[in-house]
Amino acid sequence: MKLDQRMLLLAAVAACAALSLPAVATADDDRDVRKAGTCTASSRINIRLRADGDEIRIDLEIRTQQRNGAWSVILLRERRTVFKGVVRSPDSRTVKLRRTIDDWYGRDSIVVRASGPRLETCRVSATV
Repeated sequence: MKLDQRMLLLAAVAACAALSLPAVATADDDRDVRKAGTCTASSRINIRLRADGDEIRIDLEIRTQQRNGAWSVILLRERRTVFKGVVRSPDSRTVKLRRTIDDWYGRDSIVVRASGPRLETCRVSATV
């Protein structure tokens, strides 16, 4: 084989190998996480974690059947309390909470536990 034919064959083999590899996920693919949690009654809880730079934005939403309900919310990161308080929804059936926390090195595990009217409890967890 001549040198040009070898180079052409080598380039073809390299192109085929590159096309057969799975696509590599970029770092931004897992920097925005949405999860639905579980509740003991008819409510629904959702969390969205968005890591941007050195911060993680946490958006929590609880959809409930009752208006004007007060929910006691505990937000944990790596089993440490980040937020503990009462969140109210005066006009609608949706309770929302937004917090920003520091982004630690590596993966961060976030857990939210909420208890509302009539002893209803909800739980959701996600990792970013």
